[in-house]
Amino acid sequence: MDELPALAALAYNQEGAAAHEAISGKEIRGIGDVEETVIEGVSRYSYGGIRVYRIPVESFPNHVTNVYLLVGGEPTLVDVGFNSETGRNDLERGFAVVCQGFGERVSLESVSNVVITHGHGDHFGMLEHPRLKGKRLFMSPPDTEVVREYQTEYQEWKQYVAKLAQEAGCQVDLDQLFGHDRLAFDGSDYQLIEVHDQQEIIGSGTVHHTPGHSPGHICLGCGPFLFLGDHLLSLTTPHQVPKSGWGGAGLRVYLDSLAKVARLGYALGLPAHEEVITSIEHRAKEVALFHQQRLAELHYLCRQEKSLYELTRDYYARHPELIQASSIDELVAGDFVLALEEIKAHVEYLLDEGRLLMVGGESGVPRYRSR
Repeated sequence: MDELPALAALAYNQEGAAAHEAISGKEIRGIGDVEETVIEGVSRYSYGGIRVYRIPVESFPNHVTNVYLLVGGEPTLVDVGFNSETGRNDLERGFAVVCQGFGERVSLESVSNVVITHGHGDHFGMLEHPRLKGKRLFMSPPDTEVVREYQTEYQEWKQYVAKLAQEAGCQVDLDQLFGHDRLAFDGSDYQLIEVHDQQEIIGSGTVHHTPGHSPGHICLGCGPFLFLGDHLLSLTTPHQVPKSGWGGAGLRVYLDSLAKVARLGYALGLPAHEEVITSIEHRAKEVALFHQQRLAELHYLCRQEKSLYELTRDYYARHPELIQASSIDELVAGDFVLALEEIKAHVEYLLDEGRLLMVGGESGVPRYRSR
């Protein structure tokens, strides 16, 4: 279900950061065949007849989604952002720059295809936009339910949060969570096409199933470009969801997908947030190393048995820079939930490896101890 995209400070965990390689002049350093041009905040990446426009869309305050417009064949959008007033204005302004600044003859109406990398609201919420409805919509099956049955999925997600808090031994005010229980579209508003690993779509694109951040997360390859969604970001590490919270997700699955992407050989990574990635393999190794370091630290902290809440509290007390607060108790409800999810995803991994034991606790709250 939706990862609370409005809560960007934690949703992408400001951690494991490493400076991405710079973009210099008209050529991207190290990738001489790909040219970059920037006009009024819209970036164009060109390779042969393929042109990709990166349009920054503010889905929520201080949270920008990179919407990509792919031209050179059928005009295609990769992710669309959330349907906030600012987001709509940003998207429409971006199209105006593409037309007037870059000289493309394209509009929202002339877009033929929409590819959604995964089922989080800051990637698909703009499907409410009436000028997008009726188009071909490509998604991976595990994530399509958030489009087909959004309201049902939303309610199930709130029930899951309540269960997570109970298991952690703490409380969460559900009324303070992400409040969009309805969106003004459903699957029937689009020609919904379910896609699978290695499937060729939109003429020149190849789907790569990369589960982990969500069960149905996909990356899309086109020429030298790999549209990464939230699978890999240039500065921060994507939020990890426990496999028990969304079947088909989980840290182990994510790390496997990370290794897969590192081997694909695409020259330029285009993530849904932050800047382009000029070495996908290098960045993937950095992120994998970060998670291994976190696993080791959590294992160390569990020398004395702890509940999920206690373990989350103690970990972020050692790393307040990751949550921009001195304690998880200072976080708003949604960020607090994300912190619990992040640590639980790692706890599940350690349990699977036999490095943690789960033991009983008061009121049936599980506790964890290192082995």
